[in-house]
Amino acid sequence: MVADESNRQKNAGASKKQAELHKQEVTVRGGKFDGLTKRNEDYLFRLSKALDEKGLAYEDKEDTLDTMYAELKEKQKQGITATRLYGTVQERASEIIDGPKKKREEPKPQKFWVSALDNGLIMLILFCFMYALLGFFGSSKQSQSNGGWITLLTTSVIAGIGLAYFYTAMLPQNLNKHKHKWVHMTLATLVLIIGWMGLFYLVALIPTSINAALNPIVYAVVGVAAFGVRYYLKGKLGFQRFLR
Repeated sequence: MVADESNRQKNAGASKKQAELHKQEVTVRGGKFDGLTKRNEDYLFRLSKALDEKGLAYEDKEDTLDTMYAELKEKQKQGITATRLYGTVQERASEIIDGPKKKREEPKPQKFWVSALDNGLIMLILFCFMYALLGFFGSSKQSQSNGGWITLLTTSVIAGIGLAYFYTAMLPQNLNKHKHKWVHMTLATLVLIIGWMGLFYLVALIPTSINAALNPIVYAVVGVAAFGVRYYLKGKLGFQRFLR
């Protein structure tokens, strides 16, 4: 008996819901958008008016509204409203007139070797101009203490590779792979700093007779040449970083 009473209550509740749903689907105006809920019907009438104000051709407007009408009759059975499906009336009208907005494409990350070459050239340019300025305006001891051509080339290569590694490690898709992002960021930074310091220490062991400082004019010429190479490769390889 208890089970029968429970089933009767469930059936009564279901019938009540169906009746309410049927009541919602009785349109105010009838005819053109018959069968839609009051809210969806009103949406299409307001959209029709908005399209008239925007000057859309009558045939195009009717075709669009007929398509939306058929789609809404199916979707509203799932409780989906026109606003949820299409956005506001003004947004939908603008989309019909102007076409759907294109999503802005995010720039793709550079390949590792491209990023390494890019950053390596940047460091070469900066160091060349720095050495040139110190050579022109500093003392001879200062110029020699800056290191020679081996220091310049090695630093640029390692800096390019190191920074490419760092930028790659900091990409959102790579950071999201790690549960503790700050730990990953700290480790990537430490690897870069320790590697760079270790390089300077090893290069400093090279005798100055081999790793000799160049004439400041040579540094300036190399810096200008490196800038020209990077400017040319920027269009070919799509460098994304500094010195644009």
